[in-house]
Amino acid sequence: MSLSTDKSHVNIDWSSIEDGIKESVSRLTPKDQVIEAPKPIAPDAIQESYVAEPKSYSQVSEFVSQRTKDAHTKLYQEYVETLNRVSAELDTAKRSESNNRHSEFKSLKCDESHNLNGVWLHELYFANCFDPHSEVYMDSMSYLRMEREWGTFEDWQKDAMACAMAAEQGWFVCGYNMYLKRYVNLVVNGNDCGVMMGVYPLVVIDMHEHSYHKDYQTDVKSYLVAMMRQLNWNVIEERMQKAESIAQVLK
Repeated sequence: MSLSTDKSHVNIDWSSIEDGIKESVSRLTPKDQVIEAPKPIAPDAIQESYVAEPKSYSQVSEFVSQRTKDAHTKLYQEYVETLNRVSAELDTAKRSESNNRHSEFKSLKCDESHNLNGVWLHELYFANCFDPHSEVYMDSMSYLRMEREWGTFEDWQKDAMACAMAAEQGWFVCGYNMYLKRYVNLVVNGNDCGVMMGVYPLVVIDMHEHSYHKDYQTDVKSYLVAMMRQLNWNVIEERMQKAESIAQVLK
């Protein structure tokens, strides 16, 4: 069946259609009902806010005190609350006044990155640490990929610990770099300094003082060794499988 696009073949009585629409609307709308016009949206407003929900983590470990665990959980929850507040404020931020020297919009976007990274990195850390039965298998994807990239699994551990010790109030991250198409160890200072673009995180360890100072004072290395001994390789293996899927897509 063909469909003609020649308008001369179609005779439409537009006046009858308009009268019918008006009659239908008058029947459906009570005469005493006032239909309000939609409220105008400020020119700079963009409704794109999101709400993050705090998650619960057991943090089972004899190497970290309950006091440290409670304080760390509270800090994480504060990151979530701050992120949600920043997200809401961004909706009404004046984008027309944005500039590279100082503006409300610029400050909020920087705060968004800082707090979003803070939320996600803490969630990754809580999930992949604190496994008292930590065990990695030599035939697991995690072991094989780390051995492939660093020569031996032990060399990956040495490089990872070197990165972690170099972190200045920040994070150690091992992840898959989509640009290099290989696994890398990273030093992240704060929550947002030294972050490589296009890295999918696999192993995350919090190296801020609040993670260890109450229990280890300045003995950072003992804290780090404790965290390395309690990595949850089941969680890391799940992330590794996703990273391998990403690698396949990028081929």
